[in-house]
Amino acid sequence: MDIQSSSISAHVHGSFLDRQIHRTNRNLLLVSLILIVAVVGYAAIERRYLYNFFAGPFQVSGPQLVTIQQPGSQSRYFVQVKGDDSSDTGLQEVERESEGGTVKRETVKAKYSILLLNKHLLIVKSGPNESGTVYTGELSELPSDVRSNIVTPLIKEHPTANQAFLPFMLDTTGFRNEGYIGLALGIPAFALAAWLIAKVMRRRADLSTHPVVERACIYGNLADVAQQFDIELQGNTTKIGRATITQSWVFLPSRFGLSICRIPDLIWAYKKVTKHYTNFIPTGKSYDVIMYDRFGKPLQMQARQKKIDALLALLAERAPWAVFGYSDDLSKTLRTNWGGFIAAVDQRKAGAATTVK
Repeated sequence: MDIQSSSISAHVHGSFLDRQIHRTNRNLLLVSLILIVAVVGYAAIERRYLYNFFAGPFQVSGPQLVTIQQPGSQSRYFVQVKGDDSSDTGLQEVERESEGGTVKRETVKAKYSILLLNKHLLIVKSGPNESGTVYTGELSELPSDVRSNIVTPLIKEHPTANQAFLPFMLDTTGFRNEGYIGLALGIPAFALAAWLIAKVMRRRADLSTHPVVERACIYGNLADVAQQFDIELQGNTTKIGRATITQSWVFLPSRFGLSICRIPDLIWAYKKVTKHYTNFIPTGKSYDVIMYDRFGKPLQMQARQKKIDALLALLAERAPWAVFGYSDDLSKTLRTNWGGFIAAVDQRKAGAATTVK
């Protein structure tokens, strides 16, 4: 930690600002830990699948397949099998799209074949265009409907064929899809966790880069501002929603930050009403208070309408010179002439002070 960071730490140590810094850092680390645990947990639960995903497919021969009774107990179940001959059973998996009870489209998703392995028969589920005697896929349980449609009819015609069928099937359709999805989610999640941890480490090494410190510093010397915060928080405070209001400050902690508004510098505040719809049907409204002090960084909080109204009433009492209420013209002025907006409010404030005298 450099001299500047050590100085900042000494100035804010034990203060409200210090607690906010530690709280936001802790939350970032908790998110990182959750992401890491989720990725590692998935890998631990799916370790058998992942082993086959990365190390497979494994070459297996007919005699090796004959010794398998429960494919679910095999550590290596993503395999490549070479048979002597294969024949199409005519059984297919078909996806039908219908409208009003009428089938509009049919798509063959898979077909079933019988692969001859010396004196044994293996049912293979494959893509509609796959053929040949070499198949790659996962060994899985034989579904009852497949057995009843393929094995049972053949046994009726050839009773001795029952001993020839292996008690499982080979599914060549999309074994690696789950792995690709897992990698697409797991790698970014792990990278995000590493990035968040690095961010916390950088902030600890240089506290001046922490957003809470940066926000507080716009109001003056950090040590003085931190002291002002603590003095006012020890006095009378009002809690409205998630916001804490002192005589001169509004504090709104978020999961990863802290929004601050200095009431004596309040320029503009208004209530934002958002209507919500589901399938074009009104489902309710949400309410936010949005406030700007002279530094132009908004503080926005969502709460019940009564709380929003109470907060705006409190602000109007303590900063009567500020502009309250929304208009498109004010919004445009915010974007195009913020300095002029501040000057106009300062004139109102000066007029209010003159009237009081």
